[in-house]
Amino acid sequence: MKIQFVICGWHMDQDSLIDGLKLLQRPIGMNLGSYDRVEIDVFWSCHRTPPDRIKDNFNCKEFYNGAEECGAYQQAVDYLDLDDDTYCFFMHDDLVIRSWEFVGACINLLNQDFKLVGNGFNPGFESYDPFYVTEYGIKPEFDGKMGIDYVKDENKHLFEGKMKVEMARASFWSLQYETVKAIGGFEPREECYVSPMVDEGGNAYYRGSEHLTNTRYGGLSVFGNLFPNLTVYKVNKVFGLNSITWLDKQYRNSMYIHECARGEEG
Repeated sequence: MKIQFVICGWHMDQDSLIDGLKLLQRPIGMNLGSYDRVEIDVFWSCHRTPPDRIKDNFNCKEFYNGAEECGAYQQAVDYLDLDDDTYCFFMHDDLVIRSWEFVGACINLLNQDFKLVGNGFNPGFESYDPFYVTEYGIKPEFDGKMGIDYVKDENKHLFEGKMKVEMARASFWSLQYETVKAIGGFEPREECYVSPMVDEGGNAYYRGSEHLTNTRYGGLSVFGNLFPNLTVYKVNKVFGLNSITWLDKQYRNSMYIHECARGEEG
């Protein structure tokens, strides 16, 4: 059995995650059921230069900072050579790990025919519309474009209109690589890989969202939500609503993991 961790590298300072991943590269005492041979690989897909603590302990690569975590995940799978049956864990680097037993818990759920396992419950959409228009695009040429215009051409046939969608936060996605391939990878299209701008106060934002930097939404919210929404829409479309589950019913939280919000634990 092969397990692949892909960590979106930005904060790169969460001790419980980093120290645990170092140990996982030589899995001792992990409860993974009846599997005799387990190969675990950890890869940091970094959107800024990793510190020595990451470079000295893990396989890592710095990529262009575009499309947030979905960009980092896609850059990683393009770079890595993964087998279809590999169990993948796509994770933010600001997760607080309480118990690494989530690995076995996720694998058990995936073996029960779930296709995507999130950490804490995330409310979905009764009627998600991939054709809604954004006034300000991530680039000027995307002004007035629809959500589907950010989708890779080869995946647009999967978007047929409004649909009920179950969601899982992009800070933690567990699925097999064959599922990633079946949905055509992570959105958006490569032309939409754009780095955020930063205001004088150090707050990041995308075009048209500078006024949101000091609100609860934040200046990254429009596209920081769009790209995961488009990606998980495809899981719902290809495999159905019942293909998605979570480790816990709490938002951003489970007995295994607490999901910080852009590095903040609140």
